[in-house]
Amino acid sequence: MTACVAFAGTGTLAVAAEKTSGKGPDTLHDITARLSDAPVIRGRFEQRRQLAGFATPLVSKGDFVLAREHGLAWTTREPVASSLVVTPTQLVVRGADGQVQQRMAADNQPAMRILGESMVALLRGDFSSLLPRFSVDARKTGKDGWALTLTPTDAGIRRAFTRIDLSGDRFVRSIRMDEAGGDTTQIRLIDPTASPQLSAAEAQRFE
Repeated sequence: MTACVAFAGTGTLAVAAEKTSGKGPDTLHDITARLSDAPVIRGRFEQRRQLAGFATPLVSKGDFVLAREHGLAWTTREPVASSLVVTPTQLVVRGADGQVQQRMAADNQPAMRILGESMVALLRGDFSSLLPRFSVDARKTGKDGWALTLTPTDAGIRRAFTRIDLSGDRFVRSIRMDEAGGDTTQIRLIDPTASPQLSAAEAQRFE
């Protein structure tokens, strides 16, 4: 995941009926109802980034913690250790040694903040907050599954992505992002679980 995430705001499902296509105006509402809205969601990830013109993708693996009241901690373990921590007010990138490599205030980076809000909303399944910036094609698949195709309507996001596809069940399981430059990033979220609170070690990541 690129280092461009900020905390997601909220939206209204009433708007969903106006900007969502699919099997009816209630499709996105039904998908949202299937998703876990736990205070904390944690799991592992595998990311495959396919650069235009290259045959072999760049693969990275790690784990993530998404906390409703704190933000996102995205920790890459392989092939090179690094971490990205996002809170409502800032973004912090650390290297393998734990030292801060980059720290940015969200209010000073409006384009990054907008893109970041969208990325965290994707991970949370907070699809209603995406509606001001995307058109959404929502589809239910099977008893518990769903799939979404997001097409950016926001000019800033269109400069980064042309299309985002998601699928899942109770949790978001897969994200594919087609970038404006021709690169593609696929993220598989592995064994996500819900929890009522952060562990002590997890809380330290947001300090």
